[in-house]
Amino acid sequence: MNTRFHTTTPNDHPGAAGACRGNVSIAVLSVVALLALLGFLATFCVFTVNQWEQAVVTEFGRVTGDTVTEAGLHFKRPWQKVQNYDKRLLRWDGSQTTAITRDRRTIHVDVTARWRIADARRFRETIRSEHQAETRLNGIIEGAVKDEIAKFDLFEVIRSSNRILDTSYEELRVTVAEEDLDDIDTDQLATLGAELPRLSTDDDGNYAAGRPIVLQNILTEARRRLEQVGLGIHLEDVLVKQLSYIREIESNVYAQMNAELQKIAAGFRSGGRQRAEERLGEMQRELAIIESSAVERSQRIRGEAEGEAIAIYAEAYSRDPDFFGLLRGLEAYESILGDNTRIILGTDSPLYHLLKHTGGIAPEGGSGARTP
Repeated sequence: MNTRFHTTTPNDHPGAAGACRGNVSIAVLSVVALLALLGFLATFCVFTVNQWEQAVVTEFGRVTGDTVTEAGLHFKRPWQKVQNYDKRLLRWDGSQTTAITRDRRTIHVDVTARWRIADARRFRETIRSEHQAETRLNGIIEGAVKDEIAKFDLFEVIRSSNRILDTSYEELRVTVAEEDLDDIDTDQLATLGAELPRLSTDDDGNYAAGRPIVLQNILTEARRRLEQVGLGIHLEDVLVKQLSYIREIESNVYAQMNAELQKIAAGFRSGGRQRAEERLGEMQRELAIIESSAVERSQRIRGEAEGEAIAIYAEAYSRDPDFFGLLRGLEAYESILGDNTRIILGTDSPLYHLLKHTGGIAPEGGSGARTP
């Protein structure tokens, strides 16, 4: 049986090949179109919000919808725009402000504040940028600082409490040696700033003035002004970085501090001198006691020694009276005769016989004396 195989080529059916190529082209175009659509959607219809951000969606310049505060992917219409804002605490540092207190003292105050965007929609409609917000805060906070400081005297702005006025001598004891504490008169010590007035307090002991009160009033007033203008900003706190005096006030303050410290130093010096005099007196008394005891002991020892010497002399004299007489005579002559001494001796002088008769003193009258 003979079998024949018959194969066909594209040239045999040109219409089928064209249809195949057309299907491939349509598929490729479809994929490209889908990718383009996805890219378009990703570019113009999807936006992201970070955890520390919040976003507002605007349509033709006007805010639409609620503020987006949840982090992640979000969708919008292609023609809409998104503005992201930080929802963390932001720092404001203004320039140095010159203020005048109620008692007409001029001071320089450098304050800082922390704020955040509480209403992003309102913030976008009124300010639009953080830089403009800082510019608005400059005027609001500086105005509040000047107005509130003008309601207090200088010491009420500077001091935080009455603690410096209530500092007792017991709290100053740490600077003095323990053995010297009981000898210093506390009435002689000045309390630093004792001449300054006290901060006023209410019936419960709460301060009605002082730096914390001034800062709280500044914060309250600045928040009130921000609420009036409706900027969508929440002011967290206001702090003083530096407070300095003009040259005239600064010199007066330093002079007062110097005077008070000199009073304290004078008190300690006075107590120290008193203590030194007392210790010197004690030392002199102890020295007198020691000296008197030493004199008494030395006299007792000298008396005992003299008694022993007398006993020894008496015993020696009793053994050989002639030799003891000779020894005493020689000692007497030694004390009398010195260098370049001239004496005139008679023949009956014991010294003459002593010098002439080396064997000893001749008996009276010269008899019995040995000759050399």
